[in-house]
Formats: sequence, C-alpha cells, structure tokens
Amino acid sequence: MIICRLGKGNFRRFLVLFPMLAFLGWLAGGGVLPADGAPAEKGKFRPADTPAKEEKSQASPEGKQLPGFGKYRVVRIDPDGVFPQNLEIQPGTTVIWYNATDSYSSVVFNEGANLNRSTRSPTLFFLAPDGTYVSAAFASGGTASTAFVKAGNYRYFVTGLPVSGGTAFARVMVK
Repeated sequence: MIICRLGKGNFRRFLVLFPMLAFLGWLAGGGVLPADGAPAEKGKFRPADTPAKEEKSQASPEGKQLPGFGKYRVVRIDPDGVFPQNLEIQPGTTVIWYNATDSYSSVVFNEGANLNRSTRSPTLFFLAPDGTYVSAAFASGGTASTAFVKAGNYRYFVTGLPVSGGTAFARVMVK
C-alpha cells in the first residue's frame, strides 16, 4: 500500500483543482451531446439546443478557425514562483493561472492596451487606469484566465511572490 503525505492545505487545493481540470478537459474533448443525439465533432462544443446543420465555429475575425481554440494551459503560482515561467502556446489557447499559495495573488501585464486587444474572454482580468492589464486579486485555490488570440511575447509578474531571484516574473509566448 502506498501512502501519500499531503502538506497542510494541499489536499484542499487538490480537491479544487482536479475537478476543474477534468471539466475543462471534458469540454475540450467534445463537451455535451446535442438534443438530436448526434455527436459533436471532436474538439468542438455545440450546445444541446443548436441543430447540427447550423453549427457555428469559433472563428477569428478573418473567418478562419483559431488553431488553439478549445485548448488550455495551467500556470501554477507557488510560494517558490511561477511554473512554467516561459509558456509557449498557439493563438486561441486559454491560459489559467492557479493560485497554490496561502495568500492572495494577482497577475500583472505591463502592456495593458496591447493585451486588451490581444485577448478574449478574460476572467478577473481588466485594463487598469494606469495602463496595465491586471487580474483582480484571487485567493488560495482561486483562478484567473484569458484566451490569447494574437501572436506575441507577453511578459508579466505575479504579486505576492518575492521578486528576488526573478521567480515572480514570467512570459507567455503566442506563436
């Protein structure tokens, strides 16, 4: 018998993160069956009340399907830093920041106006009056997310982490 030893608070974090990741994986894998019983195309979500013949795709402004749509990546905020510090994704991918510390954290991008135009469907993110693109503070076990739709390198830092050693700084590279 294998015995796992969980540190204080880790079991609670596991109980929050695991169902969320399972649900997101389920959605990315096809999601809900429509009311007519026909399976949705792999990787595409179709609400149950949408007829199969009238399916609309999640397209970019040019009308092309974004290659990363339906994909997500999780960035973990630990007391020791941000993991991974360099994240490479495709356009359309949603990045989810998960707070695994015992305090509040927020994610701050300095290129605010550029990021506001380069992302879609933000959760907790907003363009601040000082020009930064920032998430509201989220507690231990909480998340913030946004989907990146334009190519570029976006550098950010996480509040609540020590800046010495550079572990609070990271970047998202959209290829």
